[in-house]
Amino acid sequence: MAAPNRDAVLQALRGVIDPDLNQDIVTLGFVTKCEVKGGRVDVVINLTTPACPVKDKLHAQAEALIRALPGVTDVHVEMTAEVRGSSGPPRDVAKEIRHIVAISSGKGGVGKSTVSVNLACALARTGAKVGLLDCDVHGPDVPMMMGLEGQPEQIQVDGATKLVPKERHGVRSMSIGYLLPAAEPIIWRGPMVHSFVRQMLSDVAWGPLDYLLVDMPPGTGDAQLSLAQQVPLTGAVLVTTPQAVAAYDVTKAISMFRKVEVPILGIVENMSGYVIEGLVGGGVAGATVRLMMGGTESVVTLDAEGRFRTVVDLFGRGGGKKLAQFHGFPFLGEVPIDPDVRTGGDLGAPIVVTAPERASAVALLEIAGRVAQRIAVRSFASLPILD
Repeated sequence: MAAPNRDAVLQALRGVIDPDLNQDIVTLGFVTKCEVKGGRVDVVINLTTPACPVKDKLHAQAEALIRALPGVTDVHVEMTAEVRGSSGPPRDVAKEIRHIVAISSGKGGVGKSTVSVNLACALARTGAKVGLLDCDVHGPDVPMMMGLEGQPEQIQVDGATKLVPKERHGVRSMSIGYLLPAAEPIIWRGPMVHSFVRQMLSDVAWGPLDYLLVDMPPGTGDAQLSLAQQVPLTGAVLVTTPQAVAAYDVTKAISMFRKVEVPILGIVENMSGYVIEGLVGGGVAGATVRLMMGGTESVVTLDAEGRFRTVVDLFGRGGGKKLAQFHGFPFLGEVPIDPDVRTGGDLGAPIVVTAPERASAVALLEIAGRVAQRIAVRSFASLPILD
């Protein structure tokens, strides 16, 4: 049987379609290496983000299509990734950062900082270079949630003094909380907030980053406007909880970002439900248990081991998804209530790092992949086709 040739392999790989860009990986320029030696085929597929949620699927499809070719005896498919920069106007600060993304909310108390920290750590777990900037000057929570404290180091870069971001869990972070005593209140007017935001971008030695996530203060105040006006943002991720009042406040944030022409990458619904699990001693399969929760009765059925599981919607359900559908934004996912998320935040141990198998961590990891996916779609520009 004749050995395959390179053209036949590339033609086969045209059957692998990127689900977001709706084109095959050869046309998109993702195939950066294709070597055929006898019956052995070596291929490198370079994706637009290491956090690509369909990476394994694309790998399996590519390998199967190549193996199906006559004469192929051995296949090696390597998946790499290169985050491509924003297609927007160039920045005069933070030039080594490919994408700056605001994580914002319409009101406080929705877990925005928790989502920011876990998304940053989730992206870093994929191999991306990630930074986290805490712009909530009045309530900087990032130092505690990252388990970091103390003054940052200073270095000289091209004759200028710059701050060195603190690093943990693979994430470089900076916060006003590193610069001032924890008990000291920040009493600043708008111009000072504006100056702080610019300094955190120009006077910090971030180095090359794929993503810089910016944890914004709640609402639609000076920090949001300063960031949007000073640097071109790739987009914003909005965090809400399910209840109507939280979703209502997010609409104000949506209006603000639209006015300053910042794309909305999607909406995250945090605290979407609380999982209750239990074991009834001597319980038999099919037996029922009545649970009273806030005056509402819920009936659950035992499994073969006498266990039960139900989800209690403490704050309602579906507010984030309805909001996304109404405004035409992607719904990035739901994060269930998990006491370990709170514990991890208090101890500087994000749940995606300490317990990635937990339902809340799985949700956050998937959301991080979808955020990276949305960024890649927005910034994608076709590379030359391999020939």
